[in-house]
Amino acid sequence: MDADQKSWLSGVFDRAAPTYDRVGDSYHDHFGRRLVESSGVRRGCRLLDVACGRGAVLVPAAERCGPEGQVLGIDFAPEMVEATRAAIGSRAGVDVRVMDAERLDLDGESFDAVLCSFGVFFFPAPEQAVAEMWRVLVPGGLVGLSSWTNDDDRWSWEGPLLRDLPVARRPSARPFDKAEDLEALVSGARFTAVRTTLEHHEIVFGNEAEWWEWKWSYSVRGVLEQVDEEGRDAFRDAAFAAMQPLRDEGGFPMRLTAAFTFGEKPLAAQT
Repeated sequence: MDADQKSWLSGVFDRAAPTYDRVGDSYHDHFGRRLVESSGVRRGCRLLDVACGRGAVLVPAAERCGPEGQVLGIDFAPEMVEATRAAIGSRAGVDVRVMDAERLDLDGESFDAVLCSFGVFFFPAPEQAVAEMWRVLVPGGLVGLSSWTNDDDRWSWEGPLLRDLPVARRPSARPFDKAEDLEALVSGARFTAVRTTLEHHEIVFGNEAEWWEWKWSYSVRGVLEQVDEEGRDAFRDAAFAAMQPLRDEGGFPMRLTAAFTFGEKPLAAQT
């Protein structure tokens, strides 16, 4: 992925920012809160949230770290940063900035914890991004990454439909959809005590239109924007037909599974 591709992806998220995690169930908020809780961060912690989006990790992290702590969220999409900055207001000890995860404009050994929720698969050079996380962490500091894994078999038709769309660009650089891939990334950056837990969450789309609106609220938007109206209509109609066997009294249920992978920078580590 070159600089042009990275700029394109930033634009996709800028356009998605107004509805990002605001359509249907707010699952990013759920997983962001659980990532913070699982990390064990405490009051007074200096925490960096990489690819902060609309603040799903940032807000619960700020609550945990308290006003005596320091929480910084960074994202490559300016509209995401502006939306998050507006949402947090003047909360003490919290800041949001536009920044490239692979080139952190931050001092070394300046954070106690670095968390990245559902961002690593967008990075063109994930090893470089995780190396930057290592650099800004103090010895003994914690890194925590999350990624999607174990897709809901009831929705297995969705991936092939998307892959069949004739587009030049795809948002994800590498999927990191297996826990061992996340663990290898973290271990490869010299982190130790690497461990993974799985987190499940059920969401429900009230109807087909809500599912379609959701598709435009995150990275898949970038794929759909490359398809002409006829192609989008065909994709939507095929998806609506495939959804019908899933319908129950509440709508269309989907089970989401995330892998949380943590590692520690050794106390004797050299930057």
